[in-house]
Amino acid sequence: MISIRLSNLLMYGTAIALGAVSYVALNANPELALLPHKTALEYLYNYSFVFVENVGYQQTNGLFIIGQSCLGAKLFINLFLIMVLGFIHRYRDVTRQIIALIKFYFLALALACGITIIRIASSLPFCTWDNFHLIHNTLSLSIYFISGLALYFVMERKTMSRA
Repeated sequence: MISIRLSNLLMYGTAIALGAVSYVALNANPELALLPHKTALEYLYNYSFVFVENVGYQQTNGLFIIGQSCLGAKLFINLFLIMVLGFIHRYRDVTRQIIALIKFYFLALALACGITIIRIASSLPFCTWDNFHLIHNTLSLSIYFISGLALYFVMERKTMSRA
């Protein structure tokens, strides 16, 4: 049986490696990775998009682009590492740690996708404004910061009983 410290270190290393591989995989095919974003915005705003190679999904009238930087891959890595580095040590059994790692991975992926869709959708009404980039970046930073804090505090409450 492995010690809990060794198990924790293995989980941390696995999480970092899995995060790096996932980051590369998400960025390798932006057309597929941005599909949920495009679909959500088509539904929410009744826009149509075309994929332009090396650009991203462009709204057909050219108002805005959902580019690779909108993907949320870095947000995914941050959320995943917040959960793993902050909370995996609270699981005292290797099997539970592996299950938690898998749960954290898919939860971070879903949250990153949902949060980036909210970020893009909340910025769209300001597309025609002169200072759109400032508004978009401010909204992005605020949403990302709040989501990271919220995730940490929710995870803190959920994992207290496992300590």
